[in-house]
This record gives sequence, structure tokens and C-alpha cells, in this order.
Amino acid sequence: MLWIIDGLIYGFFNAVYTIFNQHYKLNAYLLGMWRGWGISLVCSPFLFFFGFPDSAYYWFLLVTQGLMIAVYDSRLFFASAKYGAGATSRVMALTAVVTTLFWWFLTPESFLKLLNNGTVVMTIMLLLFGFTICYWQMIKTPVSQELVNYMIPAIISLAGMSIATKEIAMFGTSAWSGITYYLTIAAFISGSANAWWYIKSTRPGFSGFFKQAFSPRVTKAGIYIIGFGGALIIAKNLALRTAPNPGYVTALLLTAPLFVYALNRYNKVPDDISVKAGFLMIAFLSALMILVAGNFGVND
Repeated sequence: MLWIIDGLIYGFFNAVYTIFNQHYKLNAYLLGMWRGWGISLVCSPFLFFFGFPDSAYYWFLLVTQGLMIAVYDSRLFFASAKYGAGATSRVMALTAVVTTLFWWFLTPESFLKLLNNGTVVMTIMLLLFGFTICYWQMIKTPVSQELVNYMIPAIISLAGMSIATKEIAMFGTSAWSGITYYLTIAAFISGSANAWWYIKSTRPGFSGFFKQAFSPRVTKAGIYIIGFGGALIIAKNLALRTAPNPGYVTALLLTAPLFVYALNRYNKVPDDISVKAGFLMIAFLSALMILVAGNFGVND
């Protein structure tokens, strides 16, 4: 049951993460660079306790994870600045189903064992389908085909990230080592990729790069994103480490718009979210969590 709590924390910080660049409207590559390099620098002292991993497969996971983070971060930040957080988060609803199907494809033995109980499998699919429909009804912000096409790489990357995160967390000798390697190595790769894309797209020159990357406004936003990003990563790792299927954690992630709505109400910011559809979504999600966490034979 602890993965449910961690998954909800993950959803909260993802809400903050999604609306962040809607407010700042900064270059997404710069934010991704600050997030990756900043988190890696802050957490690098912990490598003293664990050293560097010696498995080639583990390095492959971390590097691949870093590249997927870079794609996801940059697309999310650019989209939230241009299209708004509501429309952007609505598109990401597709990730829960994509992640679940990816995981079942990669774990055929566990899936076949689960498939023996057809009632449970069909119930899970119906709950995920109902959850997604309610999610789309909840976020009434219109979604353009342009945004959907733009966010497809982010959807695939988030699905891949969720699966890779579970592998990274499980491959580590402890929760501490898995989180440390993610926060240092994978984060550094993501920051480096975003820095390269920024330099390639803007060609600022050596002095121009430092002037723009460390301007007062970008630095302030970067410090915030390091804190939010670090908390998000820790909650995500802890949730995925113990969840039977990463798709279920991704479903919890999609509670983010409810947190956005609550924060907007608190700050008296107008929000066109449908509260009725939101509570229906929570009902589907609660039923899914009971089914997964209860004694119903769900092992994948």
C-alpha cells in the first residue's frame, strides 16, 4: 500500500512541475539542463557511499533513462508554456494505458499468469478505460491535433521512463542506491542532452550560453525546478520500486490536475476543471488501487 501514498506524492509534485513553465515561459532546454545538472550536483556526494555501478546493463538503463527524461522534460516544458498546463496534462492521460501495455509485453510470464484470471484482467482494463474517459472529461481545455502530435514523444518517453525507473529501483541493492544512481547519473545525462539541444537550437556562443543560462530569472526558476524535480524523482522511485505494474503508478500520476485545481482554488485562480468528472476519476482509481493492493491475485 505504501506505493499508493508515494504515487500520490508523485502526482502532486508533477502538478507543480506541469504548471511551472506555464508561469515562467522559459526555454524548456534551459529548465531541463538546470533540473538535470542541478539535481546531479546536489546529490553527487551520496555516490561516496555507493560508488559507481559496475554492471553494463545498469549503465545502459541509467543512460537510456537520462535521454528519455530529457525528451519528456523539454516537451512538457515547451508545451505547458505554449498550450497551457491543462491541455498538456490532458494529453498525458494516454500514458497510463501505454505504460501498462508496455509492461505486460516485457513481462509475458507474469502477464500470462495474470491472464489465467480473465475476470481480473478485464476488470483492470475496464477500470483503466473508465479512468481515462473521466480524466478527459475532467480537463475541459481543448486539445489540438498539433499538441497531440507534439506530445507523442513525451508520452512514449514517460511510459519508457516508468518501466526503466522500476528496473533501476529494483536492480539497486537498496532503495537508497537506486535513488542515488537515478538522481546523479540519469539526471546528469538528461541535463547534458538538454544543454546540447539548447546550444544546437540557439547557438548562443560561449559567453552567451553562460549569460542566458545563469540570468537572474533563469537561475531563480532553476533552483525551484531542482527542488520540485528532486522530490518528484524520489517519490516516483519509491512508488515504482514496490508497485506490481508501473502503469498503476502512472495512473496515480494522472491525479495531478486535481492538485492543480486545489492549488488554483487556494490562490483564487480560475480553473475550468470538471469537479464531478474528477471525483468519478478518483472512484475508478480507488477501485483500481483496491483491486491491485487487495488479495485478488494481481501480481503484474
